Amino acid sequence: MADSVHHGPQRNRVRYVLVLALMAGMMLAGYLAFNVWDRVRALDSAQQDHAEWVFSQLEIDFLKLDGAVEQARSGDESDLANLRKRFDIFYSRTEVAERVQQSGDLTREIQKIQAVLDTQIPLIDGGDATLISGLTALSDALRSIENLPRNIGLASITLAAKAAEAERKEIAQLIEILLVIVVTVTIALLGAILRLSRQTITLNRASREVERNHSQLETMLRASLDAVMVLSVDGEIIDFNGSAEDVFSISRDHALGRSYIELLVPPELRNRQRDNIAHFNATGKTRLAETGRHETKMIDGKGRIFPVELSVSLARSNDAPVFVTYIRDITDKLQKEKEIIRARDEALDAYQEKSRFFAMMSHEMRTPLNGILSAIHLLHDDRLDAEQRNYVEAALKSGDILLGHIDDVLAIERSEAETNAHELQASDMVALTSGMINTMTPLAQTSDTRLHLDQDGLTDTPILTDLRAVQQILANLISNAIKFSPDDDIVLSASYDMEDTDAPILHIEVADNGPGIPPHDLKRIFEDFVSLDSRYERRTGGTGLGLGIVRRLVHRLGGTITCVSEVGKGARFIVRLPAKFTETETPLPVAPMPLECEDMPALTLLVVDDNEINRDLLKAMLVRLGHTVMLADSGQEGIDRAAEHRFDAILMDISMPGISGLQATQVILQGEGPNANTPIMAVTAHALPNERAAFTAGGMTGFLQKPINTQTLKSALSDLVQPAALALTTPSDAQTPPQHPVLNSHQVDELFELLGPEKLADRIDDLRQRVEGQLPPLASAQDGDELQRKTHDLAGLCGMFGAERLHALLATIENDCKRGDVQKARDQVTKIAAAWAETLEAWEARLSA
Repeated sequence: MADSVHHGPQRNRVRYVLVLALMAGMMLAGYLAFNVWDRVRALDSAQQDHAEWVFSQLEIDFLKLDGAVEQARSGDESDLANLRKRFDIFYSRTEVAERVQQSGDLTREIQKIQAVLDTQIPLIDGGDATLISGLTALSDALRSIENLPRNIGLASITLAAKAAEAERKEIAQLIEILLVIVVTVTIALLGAILRLSRQTITLNRASREVERNHSQLETMLRASLDAVMVLSVDGEIIDFNGSAEDVFSISRDHALGRSYIELLVPPELRNRQRDNIAHFNATGKTRLAETGRHETKMIDGKGRIFPVELSVSLARSNDAPVFVTYIRDITDKLQKEKEIIRARDEALDAYQEKSRFFAMMSHEMRTPLNGILSAIHLLHDDRLDAEQRNYVEAALKSGDILLGHIDDVLAIERSEAETNAHELQASDMVALTSGMINTMTPLAQTSDTRLHLDQDGLTDTPILTDLRAVQQILANLISNAIKFSPDDDIVLSASYDMEDTDAPILHIEVADNGPGIPPHDLKRIFEDFVSLDSRYERRTGGTGLGLGIVRRLVHRLGGTITCVSEVGKGARFIVRLPAKFTETETPLPVAPMPLECEDMPALTLLVVDDNEINRDLLKAMLVRLGHTVMLADSGQEGIDRAAEHRFDAILMDISMPGISGLQATQVILQGEGPNANTPIMAVTAHALPNERAAFTAGGMTGFLQKPINTQTLKSALSDLVQPAALALTTPSDAQTPPQHPVLNSHQVDELFELLGPEKLADRIDDLRQRVEGQLPPLASAQDGDELQRKTHDLAGLCGMFGAERLHALLATIENDCKRGDVQKARDQVTKIAAAWAETLEAWEARLSA
């Protein structure tokens, strides 16, 4: 269509040129034909013959004049009169001859004759006597020009012949030109006729094609499920297909010629549509046409207003442009979308219900399990004979297996809840892989399995990754390999794939020499609750969730995991994770290391739990650790005890009737009692990420997950109480605060073993640069939130490197900020420089030892 619009004016111009050329040719041919006809008519008038007769008569009249002169010598009066008459005739003939000549070639001779005759006029006009006496002179004058009339006659004949010849030639040329023009015009006319004939054939063919296309278009429009309308620029309906009749319940005849605004647009939208049409007619720019699909409302012939989806196209042509509108009733579509949204909401509700179910089952299963394992741990610490100790250890092992099953199921929930929530940290993969081998070695030794580490492709440059997720991936893969490779070798390989330097890949591979996996099982080993026959069966134990958890963690980090195995030749699990090198962060060690708590002083503690068994067992563990314990069996009683006595820490259960543990915590911390600044630890079976976030948001500063053993309880108390020891002292104790060691010797030993002296020295140097860079902004921080944030970051960093005294000081400042005592926190900030200097001196002494 665009081509026809483009070439149409060009073809019209060609036609105009051809018509003008033919008209010019015909006009020229007519002019030449008229000229030839005029010349021929001139020949028919015998004008040239008259001139020849005049010139020939001139000689005759001269001879008659000469004869009249001789006769006049007789003196007869009649002869003299005849002389005068002949003179006048010859004179007149001479004048006529001069007028009729065409070329002017005889003018000189005629003028000579006239000159002579003019000299004789006085003689002719004189009297008879004078005339008689002058006859001799007259005769002599005539003798002087007697040859001129003959010469003029002869010359006129020659000239007439030449003129006739020229006239004939000119007429012949005109006839030739006329013939050429006639032939040319004829050929042009024939060409035009041929061209017109071809155009007529083409036009007929195009007309038939247009007719066929029009018929097909009408058929398509009638068959279209969408309503199709063609509108003029004024909004008048030009065409209206069958689907439009069905959609709007309006016949085509009724719609044609009507305004679509008045007919099909709801009243509240008509002004906007009128404005759109006025805008287009004024500017030539559209607001709806050629802008994609739009959703709006329209009204049918029955007055029903319904939602539609429409698109408008603007068709431009030499005539007025038109709008082609496609309209679809989307009532059913919107209804289905609502159903889909409702189904999605129901699915989300079901998912949330599943989460609530996991949380409930976690609590309900962990609460009695806590009582069982706590009682067994207490029994295990008593004096038992060998047989009793074996029974107790068997019970502990079974309890640990049951706890592992619960943890696996909850790990699935946590991995799904944390799909897009992972914290990137600077991590040293050399230290991480070495630490995992050391961590998993005791488990491997139980089945005489040997662990090997290949780090040839690694560098000590830290990368940004989710450290905890990578640890869990390695732990699950290695423990899985240990299960199926007893008395065999397992190799952990780690390297960086540097093919793309802008996006290196961390390549991790765990290979065992076990029985291998059949090919048909390779695709389903990463599914949840899958146990493969003869290998992944009861002899290995487990819930079948380990690899499912690994798959989720790898995908969350944007990586891939595959398994390559052949029956009888072991299996290789290959993990590829995107890596980003960084030099701006001090890499974190393999795992957070608890502060040493061997010398932790005796504490006065409050235990709040509605379960009598758990409450009594927890008290027994705490008393065995040397602490003084007071019990409360409900949230309200916990609040009452906290209002009456001051405690070093409070261990709070969460799920209790009446007032929950979280509510009791908020009442205690927001009150004015002696424990408003006391750290409160959540001791609960609730373990989901959103639950732990709620505990922290509610003011709790620690978390201990049931079931509990003595070691985890001691470690948790150390983490809870020691960072806040300075803040928890009474005014009388404030003058002699507990003095923490500058460095945690146990943690320092593990760092030396993990990194070695050289790498550890580099890490301490990085630590020094980072701490000294953060001290000035920390000292100048005025806002409490800013001071708390900067202190928290620095405290975590120092704690990981065993700077126990500095860590405790920073933790105290952070707690002061949390309580809103910003001035006290600023007073403590002045001590940071001295504590850092002591820490740096202690590290230098240890490194040089």
